[in-house]
Amino acid sequence: RSAQIGRPPPNAWSMAADVAGLAGRPLVLCDCPFFREFQEELFDKHVRCIFLSDILKKGADEIGAEDVAAVLQGRCAHSSVVVDDIAGVVSHQHVPFRGAELSLLPNLRVVSNHGVGYGHIDEAYLKDRGLPLGFTPGAASGPTAELGDELILASARNLIPSVERARAPDTTSFDPYWYGSRVIGATLGVMGFGEMGQQLVKRIRGFDMKVLYFNRTRKMALEAELGATWCQGGLEELLRESDFVVLCVASAPETRGLIGAAQFRAMKRSATLVNLARGDVVVQDDLVDALRSGTIAAAALDVTTPEPLPRDHPLLKMENVIVTSHIGSATKADRRRMAEMCLENLLAGLEGRDLPTAVHQRKEQGQKRKVGSS
Repeated sequence: RSAQIGRPPPNAWSMAADVAGLAGRPLVLCDCPFFREFQEELFDKHVRCIFLSDILKKGADEIGAEDVAAVLQGRCAHSSVVVDDIAGVVSHQHVPFRGAELSLLPNLRVVSNHGVGYGHIDEAYLKDRGLPLGFTPGAASGPTAELGDELILASARNLIPSVERARAPDTTSFDPYWYGSRVIGATLGVMGFGEMGQQLVKRIRGFDMKVLYFNRTRKMALEAELGATWCQGGLEELLRESDFVVLCVASAPETRGLIGAAQFRAMKRSATLVNLARGDVVVQDDLVDALRSGTIAAAALDVTTPEPLPRDHPLLKMENVIVTSHIGSATKADRRRMAEMCLENLLAGLEGRDLPTAVHQRKEQGQKRKVGSS
């Protein structure tokens, strides 16, 4: 997998493939490699992968849409890609794939996204072109919910700053009056009651919390099972009543900037915000102001905008803020399952079959487009 991919002479790809034992396997453009074990045991056995990160010599989080365009238009120094040969695109680390760039791939058959959120992919363009888009719903919900419960507990009991003080070389005594807050009997407010929100509630039930939730649609069948109460007064009621507000919504136009200054003012001054969703769901400058002013007590964030935050960002300097490195689904078993789902969708699309988990399926000429049930 060379970092420099030149435009080959006729049959050069097949010659190289013969050497590598990859002849006849479809060529797939990926933003960056998977974990080595997953790449070699899963993808490399079925397809030939070329990586934007190798070509551009950049990390995936540094690659923008203009970089993708430069590669596909042959404007990247000393390298180019044979766009006619590319049959599939895999988005592993959420590099943007816009319609303008995807349109440069005349023989594209499928785009497969590793993850649930696909706002970085031009879904409308793919629909119009009749191409399927796959994603990996469900696989990340359990481990991300588990992390959410851990963030609630860690924030409530000052776990991270406590460890830092215990390890600090200048610590000579502990403050006996440095109190945290109690989780048992507190009120948990879950914004977004899909799979992740439900899993979070299931895992934390042993703490006897009062559970409130708000969702676009009420889920009455789950209320008795999970001991959750629907907020008829909407988001404002949930914010007003909750000690811990956990965001489990998807990033979409209607949720971007969902939590800002007005929402922080509606929360208890003793409340903690936990964000498991996407960084853009929260107006980050308003969050900083709310924490500085004491409008809310604390925040625990697995997602921010951008990622990672600049090293001098105020959120990284606040003792009442926990910031983790977007590790919601980061267990080996769960990430492998996500990679398997991503590959299953990719292979199905390359072979012209319905994708197992699709945002939308292939649109055959003269047929009604099918929509995945996930």
